[in-house]
Amino acid sequence: MEELRAAIAIGKKDLMVLSRYRIAVISQIFTPLYQGVIPAFLFGAAFAVGGRAVGLDATVGTENLAGFIFLGGVISGLVATSFWAMAMGLRNEMDAGTLEPVWLTPTRHETLVIGRALGGIVWFLISQVVLFAIGIVVFGLRFDATIVLALPALVVAIVGMVGVAYLLAAIVLLIRDANFFIDCTNFLFGVASGVAFPVTLLPGAFQVVALLLPTTYAMDLLRQYAIGARPTYEPRLEYAGLILTTLVLYPLGRRFFARAERIMRVRGSLSQF
Repeated sequence: MEELRAAIAIGKKDLMVLSRYRIAVISQIFTPLYQGVIPAFLFGAAFAVGGRAVGLDATVGTENLAGFIFLGGVISGLVATSFWAMAMGLRNEMDAGTLEPVWLTPTRHETLVIGRALGGIVWFLISQVVLFAIGIVVFGLRFDATIVLALPALVVAIVGMVGVAYLLAAIVLLIRDANFFIDCTNFLFGVASGVAFPVTLLPGAFQVVALLLPTTYAMDLLRQYAIGARPTYEPRLEYAGLILTTLVLYPLGRRFFARAERIMRVRGSLSQF
């Protein structure tokens, strides 16, 4: 319970700090719109035939262009939350010069990542509600009622992405400049998860990487239940792949994080922050 209270306190602190920068809050909501949603929507509409997205229908089995794009934004936002809110949260402590006193508190170091996960997920949910509201009003966004059947997949994917965040946090602790690394890997992770197009369109070697990510299966299940997209694999196999990758990534991430902590202790590198 003490660790849970500490994690909640960390999440509340991150949300409080973010709320003090109102322009940053607004930008985090509208940046996905003008950088991703609007260009993709206009590009897809440009290739529509008689107002129908026939190319999308032939590729994934649905003409729901807005639904396809906005659901991709859900997984893309989850990936960004894991990379920037969870993993880069430690880098922010480094930049502020507060990592060492935070590290010396009685709280377990794994809790520092969990706390940032809680705060990041709360903000992720709030931003998605706002984006969906904009999508419904402006872009004609609609979903099937069976979207609720995909919620368990999203929950499992969140657990898997916490494991990824532990792995990334370990790397952030060990390298000097993590911004470029996080930025590049965030983009590649989203591409491999199929947020912009089906993973079947990726090169063969990249498809193998995609099958190792829990977000790939969550993305496919979400689109299948929400907009009736054609599943890449049989749904039971996708749920099995989602659970299996999560069971592998979470303990793997924790192990790498513990290893990075030991390396920092041996090197004495924590004091530089």
